[in-house]
Amino acid sequence: MKIEPTPPTPGRSAQNFRKVDSSTGISRRFTTFVAEHQTLLRNLELYGMAGLSMADMVTDIMMTLRFLETGASDFALASGICISVTLGLQAVGTFLMNFRMPWRKQLLEQLISWSHIRPGVDAYRVAMDHNDANSAANARSQMTGFRCLEMVCEGIPGTVIQLSALFLNGDFSPTAIVSLASSILTSACISAHLSYHWDTSEQEREKQPRFYGYFPDSTRGQVIVFSLLLLMSLLTLVIRSLSVILLSWIGGFQLVGAVLGGELAIYLLQKLLRRDFLYWIPSEGFGGLLLAFFLRIIIKVAYDWSSVVQFRHQSEVGGYYSTFTLCFTVALGMVCALIYETDNTSEGVEYYVEQQLAIQVMGSCCVGLLLSFVVFLFSIKPDYARTFFDTRTASKYIQDSWHSAETDIQKFNCLVFNEVKWRTQIGEEVKAWVNKMLPLWLDAEEEGALDVEGFFFDDYTKSLVPDWIVEDPTILNEIRNERVMEFMTERRSLPILKTSGSLALNPHSSQRWSGSQRASHRLSGGSSRGSRRRPK
Repeated sequence: MKIEPTPPTPGRSAQNFRKVDSSTGISRRFTTFVAEHQTLLRNLELYGMAGLSMADMVTDIMMTLRFLETGASDFALASGICISVTLGLQAVGTFLMNFRMPWRKQLLEQLISWSHIRPGVDAYRVAMDHNDANSAANARSQMTGFRCLEMVCEGIPGTVIQLSALFLNGDFSPTAIVSLASSILTSACISAHLSYHWDTSEQEREKQPRFYGYFPDSTRGQVIVFSLLLLMSLLTLVIRSLSVILLSWIGGFQLVGAVLGGELAIYLLQKLLRRDFLYWIPSEGFGGLLLAFFLRIIIKVAYDWSSVVQFRHQSEVGGYYSTFTLCFTVALGMVCALIYETDNTSEGVEYYVEQQLAIQVMGSCCVGLLLSFVVFLFSIKPDYARTFFDTRTASKYIQDSWHSAETDIQKFNCLVFNEVKWRTQIGEEVKAWVNKMLPLWLDAEEEGALDVEGFFFDDYTKSLVPDWIVEDPTILNEIRNERVMEFMTERRSLPILKTSGSLALNPHSSQRWSGSQRASHRLSGGSSRGSRRRPK
């Protein structure tokens, strides 16, 4: 029998998770200050992350120019490609997220992306809780997607390029050192920042309380866990980057491709063998396979190089495989260091960083990563440590979440996921429950419960209910109004926008669910107004 961790109290605001520690002196004054200025500090964190991101782009451009000045054309070309790909993909993402906007607003959004002030604009929108009704995703989700894209396409490869240049060219100029430190620190901060914000999100803790909630309640505990996330991400990036450099010296880029490509192939193969390859986003056919292949690779690379613990979710990398990947990173680093120490193929080639120093740095980082992970597991809430070793597939996780749900929001959340993940196993149960609750939800909406109780059955949520589930044609016709049909048509017209199938991504739903007035709609009876069924 699988024992699930105890969920936090539903509806509790993420900003109320912090408690003032009972310590004395400076420590107590610090925690008191943090508890009293939560909103201010949270906004400063957002703007600080945005500043780091924009500064990293500036230093990368400066290093590209320096590579050209010093004759390192190969490094300049590689760095320029990373910058161009990052900006180009951000522009594509901007179009997909805002294609419903008037063309003037679309042009403004494109200007924001190409000028790389996107991190600052996203931070402002999240801090101000500004969500455009014409956008396919809310501000927090857009910020998450763009920062992940930036980390994978710019921060991680930029670190490898600049570290390689430092080893081979001996460029220890202030520009080179600052740019390298900026790339490493920015990627680490993005990783820790995303994990922190998703875990402390009120609506995520309410929808999936057995996965989100590992951050401690106390201010001191949160600072410790966040610091460990930052350290783990930083060490992972350094180990992976040094491993690539050492492997290239030992066997060239063919060996690098064989090792990293083989690791990725094993990951995809185990997903296929476990029938867990298709992504959680509603999609089907060849498009669904292509989308799953692309997103699986992006998420895996992001976790491999920065340890974004958010991606340990069963719908992403998975609990047990995320821990295996971290251990593989440590093993890879140690093996590369040992082989390089005994390898003689690099004799006669001048390197500006001593061999012994590189090995010592690698060993220290590997030991540090293992220790920080162990300390991290003992620092989070005990019930959530098992999520790092969970062997369930996404399908099994969705089914278990359905059966253990305590609120309508938690049960309805299974409709967000790809039907392939749950229809065969629990489809009839879901169908029976939805048909039982539909009249209650519609009654509550009709009587104004949407504003009073934070009830979540709005037009967008209605669009997530498949036609095959609704048995009563009268009710089906009622929930298929013009706005609902618009949402359904949009998801079908552009496959990548099926990402907005997540309630968290929809600007309307996220606004309905947030705020101090949220009251969970209980399974036992729904609205207190009664449960009359609508006439057929």
